[in-house]
Amino acid sequence: MIHEQEVLLKVEHLSKFFPIKHQFLGHTVGQVYAVNNVSFTLRRGDTLGLVGESGCGKSTLGKSILRLVEPTAGRIIFDSIDITRCSTAAMRNMRRKMQIIFQDPSAALNPRMSIQTILEEPITIHRLANSVAARRQRIHQLLDYVQLPKTVLSKYPHEFSGGQRQRICIARALAVEPIFIICDEAIASLDVSVQAQVINLLMDLQEELKLTYLFISHDLRVVEFIADYIAVMYLGKIVEAAPATEIYQNPKHPYTKALFSAIPTLDLSRKKGRIILQGEVPNPIDLPTGCHFHPRCWKATEVCSKIYPPETHLSAVKHQFSCYHPEGDE
Repeated sequence: MIHEQEVLLKVEHLSKFFPIKHQFLGHTVGQVYAVNNVSFTLRRGDTLGLVGESGCGKSTLGKSILRLVEPTAGRIIFDSIDITRCSTAAMRNMRRKMQIIFQDPSAALNPRMSIQTILEEPITIHRLANSVAARRQRIHQLLDYVQLPKTVLSKYPHEFSGGQRQRICIARALAVEPIFIICDEAIASLDVSVQAQVINLLMDLQEELKLTYLFISHDLRVVEFIADYIAVMYLGKIVEAAPATEIYQNPKHPYTKALFSAIPTLDLSRKKGRIILQGEVPNPIDLPTGCHFHPRCWKATEVCSKIYPPETHLSAVKHQFSCYHPEGDE
């Protein structure tokens, strides 16, 4: 049982549906089920890895938690406050505690602003420094955090490599002294060698500043390395969640099994053959009845196509999944 004081983020039955308008008449003709009844908790100081195929709703879930897009339904309890009920002014204060690092640092940084201005802006907006000297000291501290020299301050984003730009984005996120950061595919656009450097930096910062991460990625090797817990999404729903070691060693949902089978590895004990899924990912506008994965699942039976499976909990290892025919059960 997780003590309430240990929980930083609690998401309850969160959904985000995007209406589809008729091209000419303007009325709603359907909706995209981007995030569909998602619930989870995240403890202070932990990293939750969120994985799944492109288009499964990972980034929309992250943005909904920060209310960068407004949720359709559900509750988000952050630091004991229900932020789904917060006003715009209240959310502005809350965003000091919660930040996001986007996938593309080139698009995330204003090309017309110097690095000095980029780092100074959030400090000024949230009134975190009372003088020019205090602002300068804070900016220099941010550069030390991300291991960049002070000479970068007079330069502009286009003068840096992708890895350096992402370090600047990390520094900007840290500028308001957050306790929770969403890393939305934060290393996906970087070279492999640079990815390792940024991952190590994020882990060092987490330990030093007592940060909590929601780490969204499609790179399962990186997620295994950085995450304490892992949640697997498919078509807007979390189909399996467990501690990282447990889910990699004992995946229960067939989709998780197929996803993990694609990880390149030199470990012969984990090299059990690639599972090739048949068919295409269903249309999120018209979801299949029952379990959304059943049209591609090799273990599906009649019940799978009729009723969405309830959550099964393996309480000894905090492992939960939604499947009538989990892996390992014959």
